[in-house]
Amino acid sequence: MHREHRSGDLRRLLLSTVTTCAVLAWSPIAAAQDKEHSEEHSKDQAKDSDDIVVTAQRREQKLQDVGIAVSVMTADSLRDMNVQTATDLTRAVPELKMNAYSSSQVVFNIRGVSQNDYGDQQEPPVAVYQDDSYSSSINLASFPTFDLARVEVLRGPQGTLFGRNATGGAVQFISNQPTRELDGYGSVTVGSYGQIITEGAVSGPLTDNLQVRVAGTRNRDKGYIRNINPGAPARGANNHWALRGIVAWQPNADIESTLTLRYMRADKERQAGLYSLVASCPNARLQGEVLAPDRSCAYWGTGPGETGAGYRDDAINPARGGDPYKTAATDPSYVDRKVFGADLKIQARVSDAVTLVTITDYQHGDKFYTEDGDSSPASGVYFTQGSRIDQWSQEVRLQADLGANQLTAGAFAMSIDGNYTGKYASLFYGYDPTVAFSQNTRSYAFFVQNEWKVADRVTLVGGLRYWNDRKTGRYFGSEPSTGVSIIFNPRQVAYGSFGVIQPRTGITATPADATPVFDGVTARALINYKPTDHVLLYASYNRGSKSGGFTFSTGTPFPGSEAAALNGINYRPETLNAWEVGAKTRLAPGTTLNLSAFYYDYQNYQAFAQYSTVQTVVNLPAKSAGLEVEFATRPIRGLTLQANASFLDTKVRNVELPDLVTVEDHRLPQAPSFSGNLLARYEFAVAGGTASLQADAQHSSSFCFTVLCAPVERERAYTVANARIGFAGPADRWDIALFVNNLFSERYRVYGYDNTLFDGTVAGVYAKPRTWGLTGTVHFGG
Repeated sequence: MHREHRSGDLRRLLLSTVTTCAVLAWSPIAAAQDKEHSEEHSKDQAKDSDDIVVTAQRREQKLQDVGIAVSVMTADSLRDMNVQTATDLTRAVPELKMNAYSSSQVVFNIRGVSQNDYGDQQEPPVAVYQDDSYSSSINLASFPTFDLARVEVLRGPQGTLFGRNATGGAVQFISNQPTRELDGYGSVTVGSYGQIITEGAVSGPLTDNLQVRVAGTRNRDKGYIRNINPGAPARGANNHWALRGIVAWQPNADIESTLTLRYMRADKERQAGLYSLVASCPNARLQGEVLAPDRSCAYWGTGPGETGAGYRDDAINPARGGDPYKTAATDPSYVDRKVFGADLKIQARVSDAVTLVTITDYQHGDKFYTEDGDSSPASGVYFTQGSRIDQWSQEVRLQADLGANQLTAGAFAMSIDGNYTGKYASLFYGYDPTVAFSQNTRSYAFFVQNEWKVADRVTLVGGLRYWNDRKTGRYFGSEPSTGVSIIFNPRQVAYGSFGVIQPRTGITATPADATPVFDGVTARALINYKPTDHVLLYASYNRGSKSGGFTFSTGTPFPGSEAAALNGINYRPETLNAWEVGAKTRLAPGTTLNLSAFYYDYQNYQAFAQYSTVQTVVNLPAKSAGLEVEFATRPIRGLTLQANASFLDTKVRNVELPDLVTVEDHRLPQAPSFSGNLLARYEFAVAGGTASLQADAQHSSSFCFTVLCAPVERERAYTVANARIGFAGPADRWDIALFVNNLFSERYRVYGYDNTLFDGTVAGVYAKPRTWGLTGTVHFGG
């Protein structure tokens, strides 16, 4: 009751804040104040959202002139919000959620559109771009953020121009580019748990037509999850570094080329096995639930508070009042990861009206992940995952400014080759499988989009994209029995174009299933209407699609589950038909109010679920509707207020529960009915510099982590507050800031997974507790 009361209070506060500020912005008093201080506000207004430039339609446009729901974080806001990794963006964009059990496994969620399959071979439905490079794997898409010009979060299907698997939207990380004058900075952050982050960049010209920028970061700390076993290291520790080099060359006035090189490495980074210890027991539907403190679990034959292996420690069990930031696990849990990327972008002006753009991209990723998943001193349950991915892509795009028409047309091709290993084992029960599989993708697409200004204040946008994927999958799994050769092991399974090797009956998978071809058409139809210079109204239809693929279960073969695993390997493409209306308004200088409402209708929604040891993706019907509000104002000099709110109503139909009998309708995963944030920032002159005070808060109502929505996968409502105080010296040549994240140590999970039928536990990862940091930055050049 208390939690729901808090949720309602904050919801009413957000709505009243938006309403009150909007009224003030329209009032004669506010207008008179704007006129009186127009010159004083000139610097502040340069930061207004109607002056922010975005590339949501593959060309530069002002944010308030684009009929797409876009959230933007500029370089200043990224710094002020202390965004250190891609996952930190969720603090600023209420519609953006993420599912992460490790720094190497981050999946974004926009408006409830996501994919919770943790396999590295899966492409998420929210496309992630680093500059112009599309990251096909969740491994490639998980990286530190540094030296960025801005981040754009495009909400809703972006299937025409961004194309590949942008069903839910796209997140673009746009780097600072080389400069024609010497420019750069260096910063050091020290903070909680021994954290030290160093970051810096240097940029400038080598010749009149050749510029270069080099940036890097290093992040280390001791970990925030204390191990209660003497001498055992803490978990949750960062240990990674990254470099980026960009070379810009203009051989003549009509050609500009940009070469970007990226490298990231994590060595024995203890970002694995971050789970708290929570014992669970299957209910009548074979879904995990936490029993009353005095109840035993008949399914496992264990006592109150004990896991399936009989382990209990109330001091580290948050369901029994324990500390979620302690663990008793002893086996090593870590991530080794290397990611390299290189892309070459060439822009050639063919004529005054036509520009040809080519983007050639290569990415490579190596990863090994291992975790002790039972949170007990015994070596009982562990999970390992290895991947090696090579990705090539080529895009050719023609952009033409034809006066009343802005035409974009092009072609895209991609090749992805991945080899993977996995093990999802429990030595408690004599189950120790070995799994290896590969997936190869060959893809091509053609696209066209035109923006036609039919009248002075009316623009029509139409676009189409045809895509085609050919995928090849191979899968091998074995679970040796004592004294039995693997070759003749009845638990060995194999799957591929060569056929299916499995002695059990009930297998319907065929060799043709291992080489499927998927294709589809995505589309956009949009009308923009500007009744005044400061108001944009838009209505759109967008059709997005995500390719089909394979679910290669790391828990196969388990006796009796082979048929279910093999028959469920393939899943079909999903298609999302989205209708949206919106308004982008400038109510007064420094004050904007943006609204959007949408309705989503899914065909073959790809729902990830796990039944005992078998992971699978099934196609189900789904629908959702939502309303979003974004408000920002500067009512007086130096003061910035922001309030954002998102309302969601979602439903996935015909969800089969683990008992394989019960069928229910559930909400989309990580789709709270309400989420929002508030921010207040005040800057003022003092001692020849500028001081700043900032506070922000984010709220989410309750939601489920998976489509099965087991009782142990339901997360309660929570509110997180952060604070920052800073000072910038004269001419912004240096600055220092003290920040506190999760100010009140709110305990909430960023990942929840029902492992009850496997080992009688819940795989729950809690967000970091309260942390603090002190950052100092020096700027030079410019």
